[in-house]
Amino acid sequence: MREHVILTLLGISSVAATFAGFSGVVAVFDRRAHGVWFPEESFRLINMLVISLAACLFSLLPLIEEMFSISEPIRWMTSSAVMGLFSFAQLLYALATRQRLRRSRPGALPGWATVMFIGCLGLTTALQFLNATRLVDDHGPGVYVVGLWLLLLAAGLQFALLVLVPVASGRSGSSNSEN
Repeated sequence: MREHVILTLLGISSVAATFAGFSGVVAVFDRRAHGVWFPEESFRLINMLVISLAACLFSLLPLIEEMFSISEPIRWMTSSAVMGLFSFAQLLYALATRQRLRRSRPGALPGWATVMFIGCLGLTTALQFLNATRLVDDHGPGVYVVGLWLLLLAAGLQFALLVLVPVASGRSGSSNSEN
């Protein structure tokens, strides 16, 4: 594996681990430290934690496969297939949870954020399945790395909404459901 690919994967792993760590920090701030969470905040925290940990693990997967001397085309095919399955499962979870939240707390999740989040997961799923089936990039690292960045973008969006939206709207301690 080329050195710049290894460094890119390790860098992504570091950023993803940082997002996962921030999710723990967020959990101890404000009213959340006392167990008072709005359902949309729990949804965002779970998304941020799961997606960032997955991005961290997926960025290390090709490196582990290389240690087992798995050929490069097979390495990117299997890594893309696994990431594609994860992003598809996460997409299904997010859509189902979003529907439940929309019914129970109308207006709690901004539409633009939903479009961006679902778009990141949907594009990751499509790109990884195309890469795994050799329809794009001949099983190379390019599409795989784009998928990792899209996962980080989705986790970062969840982090921004979790931290900034309550501060901006002055909701601390209130039961206002509008973001």
